[in-house]
Amino acid sequence: MLILRSEVDGTRVRAIDELVARGARGPSGRPVIFIDDPALAEIVLHGPTFDRGRLARSFCGNGLLFSDGDHWRERRRIVQPAFPPRDPDQHLQDVNWAMPGLIRRFEAAARAGSTLGVVEETVRFTTRVLYRGVFGQELPEDHDRVEVILDYFDSIGGILSATIFPALKLDGRSMTEVRGKAAAMDVEVDRLIDVRRAGKTNPDDVRTDALGRIIDEVGKAGNQAGVREEVRSLLVAGAETTSNTLGFLLLMLATRPDARDRLERELDAAPGGSPPFLDAVIFETLRLFPAVWFQTRESTTPIELGNHQLEKDDLVFVSTALIHRRPDIWADPDSFRPERFLPGSEDPQRSRHRYAFFPFGGGRHLCLGRHLALHELRLAVRGIFERFRVEVVDEIPLVAELGVVLKPDRRIRVRVTEREKASI
Repeated sequence: MLILRSEVDGTRVRAIDELVARGARGPSGRPVIFIDDPALAEIVLHGPTFDRGRLARSFCGNGLLFSDGDHWRERRRIVQPAFPPRDPDQHLQDVNWAMPGLIRRFEAAARAGSTLGVVEETVRFTTRVLYRGVFGQELPEDHDRVEVILDYFDSIGGILSATIFPALKLDGRSMTEVRGKAAAMDVEVDRLIDVRRAGKTNPDDVRTDALGRIIDEVGKAGNQAGVREEVRSLLVAGAETTSNTLGFLLLMLATRPDARDRLERELDAAPGGSPPFLDAVIFETLRLFPAVWFQTRESTTPIELGNHQLEKDDLVFVSTALIHRRPDIWADPDSFRPERFLPGSEDPQRSRHRYAFFPFGGGRHLCLGRHLALHELRLAVRGIFERFRVEVVDEIPLVAELGVVLKPDRRIRVRVTEREKASI
């Protein structure tokens, strides 16, 4: 499979640094502009003269996650009720429903002395939440959808990577493989659609019937391709992003015992609670390993952007991964230091530009599911580290994969053990 794997030096993903150093070219043939300035990122993400562009759409379709303009506004209107901004706890019940299954799988691995695939387990968890909360369909805790979904994500990520990383060769064999993975994904998407059409979900539940609205409004006039695009967009946004953050977080704590021990102490002191260090660990992971590590935009008209003169159709990479590591914004930027996000820390977030830290994007394309993502992360981290220790299996080095999203290498596995709680 066409996958770009990159060594991680400390916390730096080597391929990202190499890409920036080497440069890249956009669809117009002109050099890509890398944006690592928060002020310029704000201009691009909010500006009316920038569009999400053709690069991602050419591989991923014209679903909500990759579209713009009137088409995007219409699709967002359809999906928005599933993620009401004034009700951040809309899907909390779905996360609570999925949590026991996640913990049972960790418990079974601990008791059997077996290992767990980091990416596989985290995607299995987030997929269960998404299917129940957005598609209205429940999956068992050991469901088999993971391989189909991950293979599809890897295939489109590989194509996108091949357009910007010359080390990857996009040939006929790769395209045949991609078409096969996409066809398998379409079978699963069509199954979801068929279940909804058969009335096996609750169409009166606005919380879960995003799929029904997509079928009714996007699928009118037989637009089955449009329905598939939207379901795939929701799968990428809802299953493949939060899962990767959780995966990197597990790896960070597995290899940094000081932070792990502090989190364990604070969880033990407040059973069932959410100590400030828990959020700090989550935010620091989002800073170092933003799932959406760059956001593409194309200029729709000539414009001056900082020191750059952009022509129409020039491609801009708003480099979240670079902005999150600027040394003039973040002290010791490549270190895993969750305490920087604690209230009253010497490195207060409130003094920074609002686009110094933006793991959920910004502007009109701010992530719809950000509240759901934080619920998943908080409950999963608390549930796992209240009971278990996680150690990386030595045979697989810490490696990242780059494509549409940034994630741990699928081959990385962890060993799980029950831990003894310290006496309080």
